[in-house]
Amino acid sequence: MTNHTSPPSDARADTNAAADRSEPTATGATGARYAPITVLQVEPDARSAELLEAFAARLTDRVRVRSVKRFADALDAVETGVEVDGERVPVDCVVTEQRLPDGDGVALTERLREAGHGLPVVFHTTCPGEEREAAAFGAGADAYFEKGSDRGRFDAILDRIRALVDERREREVTTDARSASTPRTPGTSGETLRSEE
Repeated sequence: MTNHTSPPSDARADTNAAADRSEPTATGATGARYAPITVLQVEPDARSAELLEAFAARLTDRVRVRSVKRFADALDAVETGVEVDGERVPVDCVVTEQRLPDGDGVALTERLREAGHGLPVVFHTTCPGEEREAAAFGAGADAYFEKGSDRGRFDAILDRIRALVDERREREVTTDARSASTPRTPGTSGETLRSEE
């Protein structure tokens, strides 16, 4: 989907930033809504890369953006994590341009899906058009934004990233809780105990 929303007011961005700085009040799924989000941006254009990094730093304390220029570097970063404050951390979301020096965003999305990475993938691209957008969604993309330098565009991208990552984390917490509460027969793998009545 191409974003056609109007720019939000400064009050909305200030509310988002304040919400990002709030302390978590519970653990589990609720706590996931306050955890930092590490975004891997795959962007060959240095100016475009700087824009998303700058808007993320200005508008939210939660989203940390690290950028690479190439398809191959993106695959490596997803596998090994990225450096944040001297520590290697896993990637939570990928934001990609369609045109990359050694491939394209659709192929990158397909490769991530084939490898079983459930990471959200967001396109932020100079490639408009329904056909390209359909190809991105067909490959497994979660959102598609045409590039623009207006603040509202970056607010929308950051809102979508937060929502996608929070949804994924909540699913993981729910799945982990279900797995932990499902009784297992000792010595067997994955068999659920059933009571006989």
